[in-house]
Amino acid sequence: MTSSPLQTRLAGVLARIDAACVAAGRDRSEVRLLAATKTRSADEIIAGVVAGLTLVGENRAQELRDKFAPVAAGLPPGVPAPEWHFIGPLQRNKVKYVVGRATLIHAVDSLKLAEELSKRAEELDASAPAPAGPPIGVLVEVNTGDEESKAGVPPSHALALCREIQALPHLALRGLMTIPPNTDRPEDAAPYFELLAELASRGRAEGLPLTELSMGMSGDLDVAIAHGATIVRVGTAIFGPRG
Repeated sequence: MTSSPLQTRLAGVLARIDAACVAAGRDRSEVRLLAATKTRSADEIIAGVVAGLTLVGENRAQELRDKFAPVAAGLPPGVPAPEWHFIGPLQRNKVKYVVGRATLIHAVDSLKLAEELSKRAEELDASAPAPAGPPIGVLVEVNTGDEESKAGVPPSHALALCREIQALPHLALRGLMTIPPNTDRPEDAAPYFELLAELASRGRAEGLPLTELSMGMSGDLDVAIAHGATIVRVGTAIFGPRG
């Protein structure tokens, strides 16, 4: 049977991840592919899940709200719903659209946002008829390039924020995330990925549970994997150009 263009693109991305893990001497099970679904329709996401995607990430809170149920309802029998992450900037007044749908929030860059997530999770647990679910996983976004145009906490403040988040109820600190500066060559992103990995290593030495490193996208995922990425975020290379 002929593969669809999406299946062909997905196979190519997975082959790149396989090769990058071999080159880095890493176990393939340490790296997960997250499909970035910004502006993609529920039907496109369903096709991706049928093709083998298990982890998807939304950049916009309202899009997560609007796609979450239709994707689950539209899957063929026997195909499990994907795990949803939230990977974009999150305003505190949009937290209500994310809590209860996303299992991991990638871009927490302030204590106020973390507190709002914790508060909303507590409210959701209190109103649920069933026992409380697992805490919401969060990653601290680090502005490794110290760019004024980008969100994220400065590297010098990252571990302090991690410690504050770890003390909040209903949240589970999982690791760090970064989007490096735009570079002409993928390998030029290496220092920024290395910095994030070093921060995580320092945090683990303090007892912080910084096991996840969300870094690397279509153009530089190979470099990110070489420096310890556990989640790579890929959109266009899977779904094709946006319409």
